[in-house]
Amino acid sequence: MEILTSKTEVREKLKKNPLQAAHLLRLSGYGSIKYICACGETHDANGKDISCKGSAKPFKALLKCTNNFMTMIKIEGFFKKKAVSEYGFKASVMD
Repeated sequence: MEILTSKTEVREKLKKNPLQAAHLLRLSGYGSIKYICACGETHDANGKDISCKGSAKPFKALLKCTNNFMTMIKIEGFFKKKAVSEYGFKASVMD
């Protein structure tokens, strides 16, 4: 996973994956999906401490954890779903 440290890097990544409304990707239908967060911990994408801030195509979600980190994950697999963490950043980078 790539860790972004500047607002410019984050903007460039988000230009390549334009964000749409979070509700367009219904993560709850996938059950428990573990992913490696930019904070260094492993979280469940459907956990109560995780919020989905946006979705992107194909099957990507920008998630925020309680440690104030954002991670873009991509859902892969047909029968057995898994999350691949593509990049992440501290949410304060965007302030």
